[in-house]
Amino acid sequence: MDTKRLKIIMSLLAGISVLTGGLLVYLFITANQVTIESLRNDSFFVYDAPIEIDEFSLTDHNNEPFNRGALEDKWTLVFFGYTFCPDICPITMAAIKQFYDLLEDNGLESDVQVAMISVDPNRDTPEKLAQYVGFFNPEFIGLTGDYNNLYTMARKMNVAFSYLRVDDDNYLVTHNGEIMLIDPQGNNVGFFKAPYGPQLMLDNFHAFKKFSAKN
Repeated sequence: MDTKRLKIIMSLLAGISVLTGGLLVYLFITANQVTIESLRNDSFFVYDAPIEIDEFSLTDHNNEPFNRGALEDKWTLVFFGYTFCPDICPITMAAIKQFYDLLEDNGLESDVQVAMISVDPNRDTPEKLAQYVGFFNPEFIGLTGDYNNLYTMARKMNVAFSYLRVDDDNYLVTHNGEIMLIDPQGNNVGFFKAPYGPQLMLDNFHAFKKFSAKN
């Protein structure tokens, strides 16, 4: 084989090698690229774009004001429930407790807070909320306020609730069971879906935090 022909073959092989290497890099990047769509699964939903939460005014279980500024600089898990709830609320709060326990076990709880917003302001006083959320974790926050503020905030978070009279003295509150995720800028970015697995919640949370840090 003459030298000229050998050089041509070598050049072709080098070109093919470069193209192959570039294709492999592209496929690797594509396969490992995290998108909003790839973050969605049966247990976690991410909105296409964060939903900004307008200014609001609530009262926490210590009778202290709680507004939009309290959502900033931390990731916040928000659940709408009430202390007289017979089933969904204690089950959901127990799952959040287990999720938070996993964070504490790994020293990762410092930038995460949990808030339960009452959908039953007539019965859920700050004192009642303090006792309720404190049972699950003393760091959890119970929030209440007047009906109009609660309704407006719930609507902004795609949460619906209504009252069902049981008898003359008692009623139940029907409401969503999702756990909302608020980012450190105070935006609603998605929600965890039942049934809740604490470890799966943690995995989804970490995946979204990594995605958020890069975008």
